[in-house]
Amino acid sequence: MAIAEGQLGKMTIIFYPKASLPGVGVPFTPMYNPSSLTVNHNVVHEDKPLSGAGDISKKFIRTSPKTVSVDLFFDGTSASPSNLIGTGVDIGLLTPGLNAVDLQIQAFLKLGYGIDSDEHQPFYMMLVWGTFVMTGVLKTANVTYSMFDNAGRPLRAKMSISVDEYVELDLWKKILKKKSSDVSKSITVVAGDTLPLLCFRQYGDSSLYPKIAEVNGLTNYRNLKPGMELLFPPLTTLPE
Repeated sequence: MAIAEGQLGKMTIIFYPKASLPGVGVPFTPMYNPSSLTVNHNVVHEDKPLSGAGDISKKFIRTSPKTVSVDLFFDGTSASPSNLIGTGVDIGLLTPGLNAVDLQIQAFLKLGYGIDSDEHQPFYMMLVWGTFVMTGVLKTANVTYSMFDNAGRPLRAKMSISVDEYVELDLWKKILKKKSSDVSKSITVVAGDTLPLLCFRQYGDSSLYPKIAEVNGLTNYRNLKPGMELLFPPLTTLPE
């Protein structure tokens, strides 16, 4: 079944405090969609030189968690909207007197870099953009300021972030159990849900969205409405 793609939606970063509850937390929507998203896959081998030969034997050790790198852009000039919609935090909790660029960057860092008083560590992150879904933790966030107003406040900035993939062990065990389950599940769509995100939560694999769309007779997987009931059958019974 063909699925109407539509336009790519806005990237959303969901900061959440509990590793066992991915995506249940505070959403942050960047001002602009990034122009690219780099996903690094790393395979670790142990090198062993062969005696009397120039070759090197490689012994597989493990595959490492993925790392995602992306640039987020912030603009407080009149050429772009400079509101704070989508920062996901109470602006009153941030430093007063800052402009839109400062506040958006501070909101991001408060969630992803700051130490939460209850959890004693920064929040976890879920990146959701189109069919791409990944949970992880912030590794680096480098901010480059490129334009300033007369008072020296930044008007434009780029924040280059790197996120290391992370899935809690107990959650991963639950995901594996769901994969082998013989019970179909009915899920009620709520605001903010996407089909790839729901597939990630149910199966641990966001790429299964075309099959779930087919099961539920959806011609446009982006057009989910709150209140819709979607069927998620056992993984072994999904369409080929």
